[in-house]
Amino acid sequence: MRAEMARIAVITLQPPWVSVFQDEQVTLLCEGPQRPGDNSTRWFLNGTAIQTSTSKYSITAARVSESGEYRCQTGLSVPSDPVQLEIHWLLLQISSRVFTEGEPLTLRCHAWKNKLVYNVLFYQNGKAFQFSPRNSEFTIQKTNTSHNGVYHCSGMGRHHYTSEGVTVTVKGTYLFSVSGLQSPTPVWFNILFYLSVGIIFLVNTVLCVTIHKELQRKKKWNLEVSLASDSGKKVTSHLQKDRYLEEEVNCLEQQEQPQEKAQQKNP
Repeated sequence: MRAEMARIAVITLQPPWVSVFQDEQVTLLCEGPQRPGDNSTRWFLNGTAIQTSTSKYSITAARVSESGEYRCQTGLSVPSDPVQLEIHWLLLQISSRVFTEGEPLTLRCHAWKNKLVYNVLFYQNGKAFQFSPRNSEFTIQKTNTSHNGVYHCSGMGRHHYTSEGVTVTVKGTYLFSVSGLQSPTPVWFNILFYLSVGIIFLVNTVLCVTIHKELQRKKKWNLEVSLASDSGKKVTSHLQKDRYLEEEVNCLEQQEQPQEKAQQKNP
C-alpha cells in the first residue's frame, strides 16, 4: 500500500483556488514518477483525455466549459486524485451566511465584470421561489427557520448561466410550549431566568451551611451539659458520704455521754 501511495500523481493549482471567474488564468501542475527519458504526462477532464502531454497545463482565459474534474498521470504513476475546478460567470452573493430569525437576507445574482443579467431565478434547495426579468437582487425582509438551506441563482447573459450553491443558516429565537405553539422568548427573559436560578442556588447553599453549623453547635452544647451533669452527680455523692459520717460521730458522742455521767456518780 505504501508503494502504491508513493506512485500516485499529485495535482497542484497556481493560484491555489478551486473557484475562479471566467477569463482568469489558472495553471495545473502534475507531479509524479517518470520513465527514464520520457517526461510525458496525460491529462483528463471529466474522464476524457486532454490533448496535451506536458506536466504543466495552463488555462490562459478560463471558460465555463472548462469547469470540471481534473486528473493527471505520469509514466510510472497511477492516476491522481481528482481536483474540482469551478469557473464561474455567475455568482450568488449574500449579505451573510448566518442570520438570527427576523433579520433581512439579501441575495444578489452577480455576473462577471458586472455584466447585465436578465430573467433571473432564485432557488432554495433546488426549487425556484423568485423570478425577476431585470432585477438581479432580492431581499427577504424577515427571515425565519424555514429559510435555512442552499441557495443559487440562474440568469441569461450571452448564454444561460447558473451559480454555485451557497448555504444559509437562520438561528431561531423561539421556544416551543407544551402545546407545540411557538412563543417569543426575549433575551432579557433568558438573563432573568438564569440569574434567578443562580440566586436560588446561592440561598440554598447558605441555608445548608447555616443549618450544619447550628447542628454542630447544639451537639457541642449537649456534650458540655452532659459532662457538667456527671460532675455534679459526683460532688453530690461526696456530700452525702460526709453527712453520713457526721451523723455516725454524733451518735457515738451521744452514747458516750451517759457512761461518763454514771462514772461520776460512783467514784
